[in-house]
Amino acid sequence: MMPYIGGRRVRDVLKLMGVVGVVLCFTLSLIWGLKPRKAPRPRPNLSLPLRILPLGDAITWGWQPANLENGTNGYRAPLLHELVYAHYRSVNLVGTQHSGLMPNNDNEGHPGFTLSQIMGAMKAGLEMRPNVVLLHAGTTDLSRPETAEERWRDAPKRLGSLLDHVLETCPDAVILVAKIIQAQKTQTRANVNIFNNAIPRLVEERVEKGFKLVVVDQSVVGPEELVDGLHPSYAGYFHMGNIWFQAVKDVSAKALITPPVAVQP
Repeated sequence: MMPYIGGRRVRDVLKLMGVVGVVLCFTLSLIWGLKPRKAPRPRPNLSLPLRILPLGDAITWGWQPANLENGTNGYRAPLLHELVYAHYRSVNLVGTQHSGLMPNNDNEGHPGFTLSQIMGAMKAGLEMRPNVVLLHAGTTDLSRPETAEERWRDAPKRLGSLLDHVLETCPDAVILVAKIIQAQKTQTRANVNIFNNAIPRLVEERVEKGFKLVVVDQSVVGPEELVDGLHPSYAGYFHMGNIWFQAVKDVSAKALITPPVAVQP
């Protein structure tokens, strides 16, 4: 005889199902509670003042064929925009050079300068004691005919000397060292790739001594983003600015940046 709906056997089955459901829910909640949770991502310290020195050659200065006299805002304007939009409370670009139409157009970019020449010209900019240095340099060395005094293969060694001079004046600063952007000409591009491959080791050697350096890959800015085969178009500069911004945000989140040193007027 079939049990009718609501009979004893049905009620017993329903009670058992209820008990099983409660136990299952309790077990699942325990398992879920024991699952390892991802640690929250560290956040940048937005209240820490940023005193940034853009350091390099014509690309730092913002060179373009149509703006030979005053240069352009280069990567600096998109970088500054991103930092302000991210709510960093104080951002100041510093340097002895001025280019572009942006209000804060200070930088230490020297058009046409080699690594050795930049090293000889950067002292006054470094004495402004930035707590962040954006270094993109080497394009001039690698795009011009090499000389007996300055061979292409020795460019990483010259970059290392430049880094040591920066750290001598600004030992507390974070130095963001760029793998430099690509070039159109085959020989220059080959020179750039060899140079860029040497940069991580240069940085690592100085990090092992206790300094704060980070490699930033600007080499992803390719020939299609250049205006003349060597210098960025506006799109190329915008791309560079975004890469610098991400790098600054990352080192800020890692608490590598310290307050800028007071400078006597």
